[in-house]
Amino acid sequence: MGKRSSMLEDNLSILMERFPKLGLLAPSWPVGDCAREALDTVDPGKADAVYVYGIGRGAPYFQLRGWLRGDKERKLIFLEDDHGSFGTWLLDEDAGEVLSDPQVQFSQKGDWHTLAEQFPLKRIEVVALPSRKGARFRALRLDLLRKTTLSHALYLDRLHGYQPMQNFVRNLRHLPNSFYANRLAGAFKGIPAIVCGAGPSLQRAMPHLKQLEGKALLIAGGSTIAALSSQGVLPHFGMAIDPNLEEYRRMRNSFAFEVPLLYSTRVFPAIFQTCNGPFGYMRSGIGGINEIWMEEELGLLDPLIGENLSSESISVTAICTAWAQFLGCNPILFCGVDLAYTGKKRYAEGVAEEEEIPFALLDAEKSAADRILKRKDRNGQQVFTAVRWVMESASLSHFAKKHKEVQFLNTTEGGIGIKGVPFIPLSEAVEKYLARTSDLRAQVHEQIAKAPMPANTAEVIDCKMGELRESLDRIVAHLEVLAGKRGGSKPLAEIELQDEMAMPYLFYDIEDLLSRMSAPSESKWSRFLDLAMKYKVTLS
Repeated sequence: MGKRSSMLEDNLSILMERFPKLGLLAPSWPVGDCAREALDTVDPGKADAVYVYGIGRGAPYFQLRGWLRGDKERKLIFLEDDHGSFGTWLLDEDAGEVLSDPQVQFSQKGDWHTLAEQFPLKRIEVVALPSRKGARFRALRLDLLRKTTLSHALYLDRLHGYQPMQNFVRNLRHLPNSFYANRLAGAFKGIPAIVCGAGPSLQRAMPHLKQLEGKALLIAGGSTIAALSSQGVLPHFGMAIDPNLEEYRRMRNSFAFEVPLLYSTRVFPAIFQTCNGPFGYMRSGIGGINEIWMEEELGLLDPLIGENLSSESISVTAICTAWAQFLGCNPILFCGVDLAYTGKKRYAEGVAEEEEIPFALLDAEKSAADRILKRKDRNGQQVFTAVRWVMESASLSHFAKKHKEVQFLNTTEGGIGIKGVPFIPLSEAVEKYLARTSDLRAQVHEQIAKAPMPANTAEVIDCKMGELRESLDRIVAHLEVLAGKRGGSKPLAEIELQDEMAMPYLFYDIEDLLSRMSAPSESKWSRFLDLAMKYKVTLS
């Protein structure tokens, strides 16, 4: 007993040092039965972190130790909600080695909801001991994948915030000649709308969509614009919001040259070269704090488009749906929103040349957003989907629930469906809800003409961006003092730094960002200066 007692004391000491919250609780944990259980064969692949549900007397650590040593940035995170198992393991001789490994983390149940924020990684794996592979684990795994998808996207935006900022700066020049989309609130009250996605089933709907001119507003974003226009179907409103090159590639395949295109200032700037517009700026909150700042300076204070979208609304389809509701459309029909690899394809024809999806290779990437899941489609047949689509389905369901004054219907023939949104064949929906015909394109252009941007938009943008550049120059000068690159009073520089107007717009979360972006041995101020210089190049 003396040796075990001494071992427990040593292990508790390490636990207290590295994980004080657990260390304080551990003495009260019971000692129970805990089998030396190992993981089934697991290949972490390209994962940056592996979550393990169940401690299993530490066996998973020794199974994955070689993978851990392959990269010092990798993490092994144990999730244990059975205190008896944890308490028993602390008596083991090898527990000290596991507890001391800086690449190993332990988390108790009450802290699981913050793990994705703590580890905002692109690639993760979530596994369980054989005895823990039940419904509870499946729910935990999906929750971690969903939350990690969001946290990684947010973290990436901030870590490389100067890149969306570059888009913001370049896109501001289009504002003076754009229409202000938010002035169209309620302009199409009671008019049916069809929100189209680029899922494989969209192809089957094309014959019906070609007959619907004047019967419903057709709204589409990104890839869907290319899919529709390749078949001669032109939406009444298009939308582009993604900040990456892929958005340009999608729009480049489009033939919808004269369709009104809504955008956010974060969108990839080259999309403006793919069509003639008219272009409509929408106040939606998706462009970050810089966009909100400029909106306030321009006096654009109208309600946001998509105020009731959930945090999981990361797709253009969700924003298109919010736009239809914002216009007052009713009912709102979904079409081509498969949210699944229908027929093992991702897109409808006209988006990209595509072969059957290699699911094994895709899953081996370990990208949280693209992890493959099996679900049942509306006919009860097994279909492959991805984490991002499960999130999108949930976000559309959430939005529909928030707007019970609108009738939402899903005409999509395939896919996983949307909870709370009933299915109806498009042919039946046309007969029942889309009988009335009017010149909707004329109405769209009439409403656009009534919604110009403020007359002084160009002047305000020039003035405020000048102020932002001047403030950033002073921030760089203060940081050079703080980083030891030039002489001056460091206490005074730190005080003056916080007073700069650009701080809340460019570096509002700098403390948290710096703690994540590089090795602790590097100077905080040098890292801050490096980031500020990247913004300076962007704004020059």
